[in-house]
Amino acid sequence: MQTGQRFSAEACGLCDSMDREVLATRGRGHQPLTTAVCRGCGLVSHHPLPSAAEMAAFYAKEYRVAYKGGFEPKRKHSLRALRGAMSRARRLMPFLHRGGHILDIGASSGEFVYVMTRSGLDARGIEPNEAYADFARQSYGVAMQTGGFEQAAPEQASLDLVTMNHVLEHVADPWQALRRIHAWLAEDGVLFLEVPNLSATHKQVSNIFHRAHIWNFTPETLLLLAWQCGFVPMEGEDTRRTSVIFRKCRDGDAAPIGAGPALAESLVRQMETEAQPIAYLVSGKPFTRRWARLRRNIGEWLICRRHASVRDMADALVHSSPAPRPRLVDQDRPTAIASLTV
Repeated sequence: MQTGQRFSAEACGLCDSMDREVLATRGRGHQPLTTAVCRGCGLVSHHPLPSAAEMAAFYAKEYRVAYKGGFEPKRKHSLRALRGAMSRARRLMPFLHRGGHILDIGASSGEFVYVMTRSGLDARGIEPNEAYADFARQSYGVAMQTGGFEQAAPEQASLDLVTMNHVLEHVADPWQALRRIHAWLAEDGVLFLEVPNLSATHKQVSNIFHRAHIWNFTPETLLLLAWQCGFVPMEGEDTRRTSVIFRKCRDGDAAPIGAGPALAESLVRQMETEAQPIAYLVSGKPFTRRWARLRRNIGEWLICRRHASVRDMADALVHSSPAPRPRLVDQDRPTAIASLTV
């Protein structure tokens, strides 16, 4: 296939259209990878879509080495993950009560689970990569199950919070995933989703798409997917972003708007213009990003060298900037995530 080629495929999960257009034929590292946009709604994905079995094998053994360059996180990657985990904790804590049950899906090396556990919550994670799951258990002492999404088995209505931080784009069937989560959550439980925002990506097209990212969302397609699975954004959430806290739908909630042929056309134009190498170079992004990366790396090196271990670094960060405590409200919940083991 060639870029710009229109073709027919299986009905889109968002809009049932079979009309597709090729956005790119290469992924990161210039590896062969066909990425297409649904002309009916703007949802972007691999073509053909990989099977769940193929992705499970990739994540269990290959993904972390291919994406992070090692079998366990580098110290600087743990620092970044800790900072991100603390930021998410502050954002989510107002919706939680002391002892609340939390499942972090695709928990990576366990930083978010650790931060939430330190805050008095029953936080557990599930991570498909064997080495990273073991790192989480050994480094942070957190409850972490090794396995894919399919192996998670919480009781119905037992969870107060489920988080998927840069995970949904990796899932072979996001509809199935979100519908299962809907059943796991208590009636007043919340779902946190964060995915890359394709419409806000300022990279050249050859560096945008990745084998591991089966789906490439915009705010419009993410909201429509969540709606189809029974979720709407919490009041006050910025729906122009792809980092959103959701609640379960109630009577009277309106369906989201924005996904459609016009969105698909804008993404095609984006790849044809600003994502081209010359436009990317003229934007100055290659230079500003390198400078920002250099400054970040120096700062991270200074912090990482102060601590004897990742756990020491985590303890110091949490102590110096603690997240707000969860609400002291007792609520009855079924026993959560009984299948997970430390």
